[in-house]
Amino acid sequence: MRRALVAGLVILVPVTLTIFILVKIFGFMDSMFAPVIDRAIGIYLPGAHIPGLGLLLTLIVVLVLGWLSTNVVGRSVIQATERLICRIPVAKSIYSATKGFLEAVSFNQTEAFKRVVLIEYPKENIFALAFVTAWASWPTIHERLADTVLVFVPTTPNPTSGFLLLVPRDETIELPISIEEGIRFVISGGILLPKLAPAVEASTQPLP
Repeated sequence: MRRALVAGLVILVPVTLTIFILVKIFGFMDSMFAPVIDRAIGIYLPGAHIPGLGLLLTLIVVLVLGWLSTNVVGRSVIQATERLICRIPVAKSIYSATKGFLEAVSFNQTEAFKRVVLIEYPKENIFALAFVTAWASWPTIHERLADTVLVFVPTTPNPTSGFLLLVPRDETIELPISIEEGIRFVISGGILLPKLAPAVEASTQPLP
């Protein structure tokens, strides 16, 4: 009974939370342009309100901005607007933080990360999950930097923030899991264990 209850919650909670967030987003986006549309429609149909038109107009504006960013003229206008916003003290902080967060979330991490590894961090005999981003060889700086890898150590439960470390290649332990499994593992705080080989899974069972 307990196992079935937990399994049911695991299915129900994400679905309910997803629907709740989508409804909130729909209502917020619809309310952005809804007053303007209702006023325009009210000329012909007083008191009329058509749900969804505000959301539709918002999506059209987003698509137009996206299309403008793909051509030279539109990109110049957008960059000029960004420079104007960045000159305003408070607006600069809000705009920069929001843009940075959205760029981090929308960035395709599966293409940026090469593989999943374990490294001893933050001290010896304590291991942290990390994603290899690139290989680096800087022997002219120091001999220990002749064969190193750049790794990103994400934070839990937000994997878009973390630490960038330069680690010797022979000090990394490669994990036989995909990037997606590694990200899910970080977001869940270790609850969603990746599917490893049976011999490896046996060592991740709860202690008696």
